Amino acid sequence: MNVLKTSHDLGVAIRQRRKVLRWDQARLAERVGVSRQWVIEMEKGKPRAELQLVLRTLNVLGLVMTVGTVTGEVSATASEMPLELPDIDTIVDSNRSVPNELRTIAAPAPCDKRSKDI
Repeated sequence: MNVLKTSHDLGVAIRQRRKVLRWDQARLAERVGVSRQWVIEMEKGKPRAELQLVLRTLNVLGLVMTVGTVTGEVSATASEMPLELPDIDTIVDSNRSVPNELRTIAAPAPCDKRSKDI
């Protein structure tokens, strides 16, 4: 069983299975219902591939994905990683420091709402 840690690892697994089945990329694309270009990108490890299409691809290839933990390996969870959010007070203060003259320049000119006769 392969342990996949990156989108590149997943792409390699998909390519290897496709080759074991002796399918070309066009055949896999047809069976999954995607373009050949999508298969090419997926096999290269496209990091933002749509999950539903990835799962469909695995199903078509007869691959299964399982989730588990690896003994001895612990990665940082979202709660352990500090989330750096912008300070809203700094944003407000920096916008207040813009002179009024500059603010009015950026404001759109009022529209003339009277209809014109043609």
